[in-house]
Amino acid sequence: MDSNEILRHLESFLASHQNATLPIAAVKLGIPKQEIECALRDVEGTSFQEFRENRRLAEAFKQLGVGQAVPPGLWEERRSHPRRIIPRTAVRYRVRGLWTYGKSFSNPCPLVDLTRGGLALLGDLPQLPGKRVILLLKFAGREDELRVEGHVVYAVATGIAGFRYRIGIQFLPFADRRGCNSPKVLDTLVQFETNARYKI
Repeated sequence: MDSNEILRHLESFLASHQNATLPIAAVKLGIPKQEIECALRDVEGTSFQEFRENRRLAEAFKQLGVGQAVPPGLWEERRSHPRRIIPRTAVRYRVRGLWTYGKSFSNPCPLVDLTRGGLALLGDLPQLPGKRVILLLKFAGREDELRVEGHVVYAVATGIAGFRYRIGIQFLPFADRRGCNSPKVLDTLVQFETNARYKI
């Protein structure tokens, strides 16, 4: 079986098993793990995990397209600013705490919607309300990531593209003082909010 054929089998399998690990995929497909990894390196230039995460992100972006946005739930408070859908925006996050501060950021997660006061994203781990998080937002067409901090407001189960939870974040205040987000970050958020084509 050549690399392209292995890749076709793998894509078909991951379409219905978005969170499958390499050992599970190898057993189900009857292809050794090493052959799958080699095929991915040959054709895509990536590892199995990167390939799987890129597929999940792309599928989530497709499902979160306009007209298919995840509707707000009762867990969300009334907002003073409308929620904006900014297509193809990814978020990486890290819980900030005494013992977890040094840990790495999550894999890129799809942004559901954004306001100048907070955002919702899809993730795999349920974060407890009140937890402080550091977020890195990667907007399509922008090279750098926007860093902003906030608190988890809710985490509810979902099943979009294999992402297990919808997580709501409220941003920390924007001010020129310790423990707050920079006002420059707010300026950038307002710019994206103003230019967003879709609001809900």
